[in-house]
Amino acid sequence: MNDNADDMFRTLKPTGLDTMVAEAHARRREQDLAAAWDGSGSDRAVSVPAARRRMPRVLVAGLAAGAVAATAAGVIVATDGSRGTGGGRPAPSGTVRVDARAVLLASAESVAKAPATTGAYWYTRERETSLVSPATPEEKKAFTKKFGDKKPGRRVPSFPLSASVSKTQDTWSGRNRHDRTIVGIDPKITFSTPADEAKWKRMSLRERQQWDLDTSAKPQVNNYDFASLRLSLTQRDKTVEALAKLPSDPAALERVMRTWFKHENQLAQQHDGEPMGGDFSQYVFGEAQDLLAGPLTPGAKAALYRLLAKQPGIGYLGTAADPMGRKGAVLALGSGGDTVQQAKSGGEIRLIVDPSTGRLLAQESGDRKAPSLTMTYESMGWVNSLGARP
Repeated sequence: MNDNADDMFRTLKPTGLDTMVAEAHARRREQDLAAAWDGSGSDRAVSVPAARRRMPRVLVAGLAAGAVAATAAGVIVATDGSRGTGGGRPAPSGTVRVDARAVLLASAESVAKAPATTGAYWYTRERETSLVSPATPEEKKAFTKKFGDKKPGRRVPSFPLSASVSKTQDTWSGRNRHDRTIVGIDPKITFSTPADEAKWKRMSLRERQQWDLDTSAKPQVNNYDFASLRLSLTQRDKTVEALAKLPSDPAALERVMRTWFKHENQLAQQHDGEPMGGDFSQYVFGEAQDLLAGPLTPGAKAALYRLLAKQPGIGYLGTAADPMGRKGAVLALGSGGDTVQQAKSGGEIRLIVDPSTGRLLAQESGDRKAPSLTMTYESMGWVNSLGARP
């Protein structure tokens, strides 16, 4: 990261600035392996780590399997072209010391000034990037221990090569609960080694499709009508209409999110026999990715940034360019003392935000040099018809 990142914020000193999870996005590698083993729940076998998504656009993915495809990884690169873990030298006398709280409050001030708009559909264009690789010995051992007795004589499946897989998705989420996705746009594979590319070239088309490595497939348009579908309590909380009405007061937003946190822990307890794990601060950071890319008003987004500024364990790693080359501030969950260990274990989550606009640019999880998942938010906004773009 850029050690002299303070320069980025010299002009971002809003009034009052001087006085100023890893569980939430847990990867589902185990479930992917299970699906690959018996082929259930999917029309393809893929051992690709995927993030838990709670937005209404993820309602599409949850209710219509296969609508959202996981894809490949970008690398955080400092603005000077180097790679790093952040830090930074002391700020010159008379300047504001940049930390996570300063970045979040500056973002709140900026986004609050954005004009309020509305429409019939919330549109997003996201490019997802996933790092796929063979199952590790630890994963195989854990998988066999949990599922081996259910499938005697079956071997744990293993992804055949290591690569980054990228695809873009367009999503229209309607206030009327009529949604559309276009998935599989501009697929691209970046191989870890020439040997991995050689394996891919030897695969048949059917094998490539099985492992979601078919770059010849055309984008797929999916239309959904959820208008008459009975939603769960958690799903009702996060429809487009509900999110567009979230409060602009940080205290009120915190009450809403604590209710979400309670309900989702109860749901996890019912389904999995145990709560989600992690505390409320981790939950807020994990939800921030979806909410900042969602149909919140400028006031509600500002409230979310201010709520994040109150949470412990969020660290500032400096500035970086996202996969589109846009510069932003990098915030990480758990950057206090064990961030390096979290990054090595794949448990770290990072957000890249532009404090001058309050816009979320990208989200990463896993290793800083080779993230397991990157989501780049290319475009978002309100439109009045399916197929329209802001």
